[in-house]
Amino acid sequence: MKIPCYNFESSPDGLRFEFDSISDRKKIRKVVEFTPLPQNPEIFNLGFGDMKTDGTIDDLIVSNNQDMEKVLATIIQIIFEFFKTRTGKIILILRSTASRSRLYQIVIAKNITEMNDILLVKGIRNGEVEDFVSEVNYEGFFIKMK
Repeated sequence: MKIPCYNFESSPDGLRFEFDSISDRKKIRKVVEFTPLPQNPEIFNLGFGDMKTDGTIDDLIVSNNQDMEKVLATIIQIIFEFFKTRTGKIILILRSTASRSRLYQIVIAKNITEMNDILLVKGIRNGEVEDFVSEVNYEGFFIKMK
């Protein structure tokens, strides 16, 4: 992706990343957190949203800070940063809402040619894992380094 991204900070264990979404109207603290699945520690769920006052993530809020492309570009850079120390692991992205799943799908479809050289992307539909196809609506995605 050739879209600029925000600077981000990582926790010492490399599982939580934070950055600020900045517009003329406001600054919003964003969080990307990777959590290993208890049933398979090779797979990490990616959680993303606005940081609440207690430090947890609100993954349902719609910030509408007019910087969606830059925020998504930052998340993609964070995914690459995650894979630097966890090359054999898999990232799972499950939708918090249908509209967010569609947004992720649009971003992947828009950049799949560029990402195909480095990442393997699979879609989850009706509980089944399949090769990513741009026109299909998915419930989630698996991402792995090639």
